[in-house]
Amino acid sequence: MSVPAPAAAPNAQRLLWAGFMAILAAGVGFSIRGGILGQWAEQYGFTMTELGKITGGGLTGFGIIILLSSFLADTLGYGRLMFLAFATHFVSAVLTLAAGAAFASGGKEAAYQCLFWGMFLFAIGNGIAEAVVNPLVATLFPDNKTHYLNILHAGWPGGLIVGGLASYFMNPDGAKPVGWQTQMSLFMVPVVLYGVMLLGQKFPKSEASAAGVSLGSMVGQLFAPLMLVLLVIHAMVGYVELGTDSWISKITGNIMASPQKGLLLFVYTSALMFALRFFAGPIVHRISPLGLLFVSGILGFAGLNLLGVAESGLICVVA
Repeated sequence: MSVPAPAAAPNAQRLLWAGFMAILAAGVGFSIRGGILGQWAEQYGFTMTELGKITGGGLTGFGIIILLSSFLADTLGYGRLMFLAFATHFVSAVLTLAAGAAFASGGKEAAYQCLFWGMFLFAIGNGIAEAVVNPLVATLFPDNKTHYLNILHAGWPGGLIVGGLASYFMNPDGAKPVGWQTQMSLFMVPVVLYGVMLLGQKFPKSEASAAGVSLGSMVGQLFAPLMLVLLVIHAMVGYVELGTDSWISKITGNIMASPQKGLLLFVYTSALMFALRFFAGPIVHRISPLGLLFVSGILGFAGLNLLGVAESGLICVVA
């Protein structure tokens, strides 16, 4: 029987699950936001273009913030950056939930500004958290990085499942939905949880800092050919995944001819992702990371093409 490799810090498990909650909060916020766009359009008179700009605010800067925060981790430390992520998430919720009051006092433009900047700060918080929790978990579990990083990133589909189910039950077909403010507030539950879990915790130094790697050396590696290729590929994956997640209830709702059935399809695909991330470790050890990426790319290509011609719920499930 295999024994898990020892962690590098006594509070490693607590920090791991705090990071899991931070990523789960991002997933909950994304999926719930996708289900309340109709209420924003109805209550504040937003066009689809304006809603697109608001959801774009929830993506703009995400990747850039990850890069910048990664370089700051050695200077500021993991702890300070995680508390900055918590503060940014909290302020984003306050701004977003203030949209109703802003609309009452300043009209559509005031509500738009609240929602846009609320979503923008949401993206900043997600980017900071993402930049910290990945190297943090790798540092905490140096002998079993792949396994624990997969557990960490199961938080994203886990959040999509929680948010998707919340949207399903709070936005019933043919009935009055629960107010969007109540729905959006749910994302603060994992935010508060990871904030509490971080209180009083000591964070290890980054692997780069412990090894004495200079900032200049790290910046130089950013322009290595393989790194640039991986950066472009990952950016394209993010464009396909995060961009569609912002409109998921409309996209899957059109495919399934019902917003509610569309949400269930979204929850189903997120559940598959959640389960596979827990079991990706043994698969990677058998076929290598690049082999797993290759197989995943083929399956994704086939699934998207099949989804494009799907005319029944069964084909959608298979795709």
